[in-house]
Amino acid sequence: MGADLRGSPQLVELIGRAAELDRLRDLVAATVSGRGALVVVAGEPGIGKTALLDALAAECEGAGLSVLRGAGTELEQQIPFQTIHECLASGHGEHRPDVAKVMSQLRAAGGEAAAGWESSVTEAAVEVVDEWCAHGPGALVVDDVHWADGSTQLLFQRLQRALPTLPLLITLAIQPGEPRSCSAASPTRLDPAAVLRALRADGAIVLDLAPLGDAEVLRLAERLSGPAHPSPALLAGLSAAAGNPLYVHELISAHEQRAAARDREATATGIGFAPDASTPSDPAAPTDASAGDDARSALPGSLTATILDGLQHLPRPTRQVLEEAAVLGSRVYLSELATVLGMPVMKLWEALSAPVQAGLLVDAGDRLVFRHDLVRQALADGVPQSARTALRVQAWQSLAAAGAPVERAAEYLVLADSYEYLRIVDWLVRDVAALAVRAPAMAVELLERTLPLMDGDDPRTRTLRGQLARALLRAGDPASAQRAATQALDAGGGVVVGETDLRWLLAQSVFQQGRVDESVAVAEAALASPQVHGATAARFQALAAQGHYLLGNPTPCAQAARRTVEMGESSSDPYTTAFGHCLLAILRLSVQESAEALELVDRSLVQLANQEIRPDLQMAPHLIRGLALMDLERGPEAHQAFDAALHDCEHGGNVFLTWYHLGKARLGYAEGWWDDALAEVDAGLEGFDGLGLGQSLRSQASLIAVHRGDNRTAAHLADRSTLAHRPTLLHPGNQPDDTPGGRNQELLRQWATALVREADGAPDRALDLLLEVWTQGVRSLPLASLHALGPDLARLASMSTDPGLLTTVGDALDDLAATRPAQCLRATALLCRAAEARDPDRLEEAARSFSRVGRRLYVGYAREQAAVTLAALDRSDEARAELHAALDVYGTLGAAWDARRAEERLTAAGVAAGRRAKRSPGTGWDALSGTEREIVALVSQGFSNPDIGARMYLSHRTVQSHLTTIFSKLGVGSRVELAVMAHQREPGPPIGTPH
Repeated sequence: MGADLRGSPQLVELIGRAAELDRLRDLVAATVSGRGALVVVAGEPGIGKTALLDALAAECEGAGLSVLRGAGTELEQQIPFQTIHECLASGHGEHRPDVAKVMSQLRAAGGEAAAGWESSVTEAAVEVVDEWCAHGPGALVVDDVHWADGSTQLLFQRLQRALPTLPLLITLAIQPGEPRSCSAASPTRLDPAAVLRALRADGAIVLDLAPLGDAEVLRLAERLSGPAHPSPALLAGLSAAAGNPLYVHELISAHEQRAAARDREATATGIGFAPDASTPSDPAAPTDASAGDDARSALPGSLTATILDGLQHLPRPTRQVLEEAAVLGSRVYLSELATVLGMPVMKLWEALSAPVQAGLLVDAGDRLVFRHDLVRQALADGVPQSARTALRVQAWQSLAAAGAPVERAAEYLVLADSYEYLRIVDWLVRDVAALAVRAPAMAVELLERTLPLMDGDDPRTRTLRGQLARALLRAGDPASAQRAATQALDAGGGVVVGETDLRWLLAQSVFQQGRVDESVAVAEAALASPQVHGATAARFQALAAQGHYLLGNPTPCAQAARRTVEMGESSSDPYTTAFGHCLLAILRLSVQESAEALELVDRSLVQLANQEIRPDLQMAPHLIRGLALMDLERGPEAHQAFDAALHDCEHGGNVFLTWYHLGKARLGYAEGWWDDALAEVDAGLEGFDGLGLGQSLRSQASLIAVHRGDNRTAAHLADRSTLAHRPTLLHPGNQPDDTPGGRNQELLRQWATALVREADGAPDRALDLLLEVWTQGVRSLPLASLHALGPDLARLASMSTDPGLLTTVGDALDDLAATRPAQCLRATALLCRAAEARDPDRLEEAARSFSRVGRRLYVGYAREQAAVTLAALDRSDEARAELHAALDVYGTLGAAWDARRAEERLTAAGVAAGRRAKRSPGTGWDALSGTEREIVALVSQGFSNPDIGARMYLSHRTVQSHLTTIFSKLGVGSRVELAVMAHQREPGPPIGTPH
């Protein structure tokens, strides 16, 4: 009877969970309508989390949702992305192309030395989930998240931020408690409470499962006992369960097994009787007032003992196999277990069929799973420690010999308390490199446990120290990787990881700590070694050149970059040759020699051809090309270059991904596509920011906010940029970043701060700040780099009461324009001279020049100044016409602050606008930009975010950011509502798009 009930846990274990199940049903209905959510089911072991997940999965399937299920396990906690991989593979198997994409990125060659690899895999997994949701609403149901690997836990947080645009219900079961790891020596210590706090802070719905009340325990006991109601003795003893459904379940099961044993004994001895109404249903139950206490004393004193007591009826061979399986983990793969135990699969199944029928094991497709991990723990704890260790070592040996995935075999060694290291050294030498890529924390633990036991003269010691450095680097611990690489180099000898590889690992280790000067020293020391030559020497030279650039040393950087080109060409290594030319292009770009930069980067692209970007020596030639073309005011070509750059940055060059978003944001700002620019800002702030460009992204958003009249947001963003001297991958200290990139970030921040001051009513302070930046520079930033300030500097100078300022600024702009072919700069100089001369015709010419290069905001500046000039010349009607033209430009941009300023200036000059300024709508269909309308059209056709990104050359994050804005403008809450609205309305022609 009890066994049959265990086979249908939902029938008995959801008593007392009606409120939680109703809440989940509401969320399922919301997901069907397109609104996603993340739910955390929290509670102690045995409280009913798994049963609730089972019921939820059934509800989801009944409502038409596709369901992916998975669970964290103690054994696999150290394998990055293992839990989400299990979930994704549960849909259509291991060989799905989208799952293979994630796993290929996880196992990417060379990835062990790449910063930000985890971010790349996370984004690939998000794209897989997004593609899956494009076919209909889905549910991701994951149990035991407290055991999930750290990478998967971070992925859940990333998915949570994407839920506003996905029809996805994520439900996670977690057991709060102390930080845990799969072994005492493990470096991986996850804190379930911290995970729960982070999810809750991001808006997760948390269902805390409380113990059942007395009435609910009674209902559960009656349901479990079936027609024979529980005896008074049993009911009295149930208080020991403290409202825990699993404990109630096991107490009743143990009670029934003992009663059955007594019945069998009575039948065998012929001493049986049939109880009547006056006889207690439990023949052993006392009938006086002390029945409850006597019953409690007869029951096992712990849940573990209760579980074991309920298993006494199983045949000894079956119980032995169960115990062995329990020692090896919560999942029982029959083929693996048969290999480890040396049993035929059918004989093994014969032993396990009874536990399956009894509900102790649950059939999960390709494996059996223990009904509850407490059952497994109880069985495993019944095996002596020495036997558990021997069995786990035997499992490693058997699976390694059978060619199982390296991480599957290694799991058992990690759990083994001890082993003879001589038995595993050769295996480590052969397989630990693969293990370091797939499960770096596991590789670190095994190597750190084995190396102290080895003879220092053993040549394999140096090899394994090198592999330890690689694993530590992959695990995100570059400081420890540096120590391991240094020890390996000092040891000498070696058979696999040679001196050259060790030096490269050492250079990467210090580089990833932000100690760029030391990475240069390591690279230059390697170049002095006779063992480093050919293409390898070119690679070290490239690393040294990159370091000099990041340190702000342009002359040594240029020399090293030219040597990189020479060494790459002489060793027939087109990658390092391309790297050298790309770096030379960056140097020319940093001094605004954009034409030369374009020529150099085009050479780089020819040499690179179809090669992918190497994760351990990253470059972004298409990005540099886009930046050069943007400075040369070749907008359409710049957009095409940025489109190509996205592939580079998402496949190997992920360190540059934030720079890509910043470049797109700058171009969107310059051309007046501000919603597009803000989408890129949001996407950049969401991702891996190894270069520390978050400050520039916020400054760029601040500039847009101030023009749109939201000075509070603008000031907040500018202040956050001020505080942004935070440690980054390449600048770990808290001192100002004095690299070229750092100086450019400071320039952008000062620009935003100046406009915030002006909007606050202090144009003189704004002008003083811009003049200070212009005349003194930003920590030696070349004057040519300051040209972006020109239009605002000219506009503020024209508003100043100091008549000499326009002359001073005009002279500076003329000098700068003479050295650069930028039409925008020449138009700015013309604006300044025309304002000084009060020449409206030349101001009209400046407006046309700005228009030709797509600088719409500055067209408005020129029209505004022309209106002011005409008003001063008492040509009021013409002034009003120019004002209207300026207001139309500002209205199209949504530049409310600029429109207000223009109206105030003309009112002060005695010219009223005569009509309200055109306002760009903030909500509704007409508020959508061209890019946003294009995205709406694709969503209504059923395209996923990755598909939309591929068609429009946008990153997955950028599409997500656009959709969030679209939902807000249209007042919809899901893709379904958006598609319905799009089909109900015949869209008008796009407002325009930069593509």
